Amino acid sequence: MSDQPKNDSQTPMTEAQFVQMMQRIESANAGQELYARKQYRMSQITAAASVLVLAVVLYGTAALLPRASATLQNMDAVMENLEDITSDLAQSDLQQMIADVDGMVSSSEKSVRDALDKINRIDIDTLNQAIQNLNDTVEPLANFFGLFP
Repeated sequence: MSDQPKNDSQTPMTEAQFVQMMQRIESANAGQELYARKQYRMSQITAAASVLVLAVVLYGTAALLPRASATLQNMDAVMENLEDITSDLAQSDLQQMIADVDGMVSSSEKSVRDALDKINRIDIDTLNQAIQNLNDTVEPLANFFGLFP
């Protein structure tokens, strides 16, 4: 045979090499086993979290569904009322209503103006003189009957 070194796969292993290789395999297996345990634990945590999220979503849906249904019913009622109001407004004669309000304002303004004119025409001095004359007439009678001390 030649002096060339033999390939590793063809050379027989010594017992020490075999033991060393088995220890490396055991160490690698132990690392893989530890990793598998961690992965299993993370899978359990993920599953528990998923179940918890599902429970929260189901509870939220169960709690909000009646409210959403009631809100939708209220919206339907509001839309019906809005349609009624819109049709009533479409049928009403806004020009006539504005004219009526304008007429009421004008007549109220005229009445207020007439009342102010009548108040302004009152002669306050003559009224005061008449009250004084009445007082002068009534005072002696009141004194006679003892109504004033």
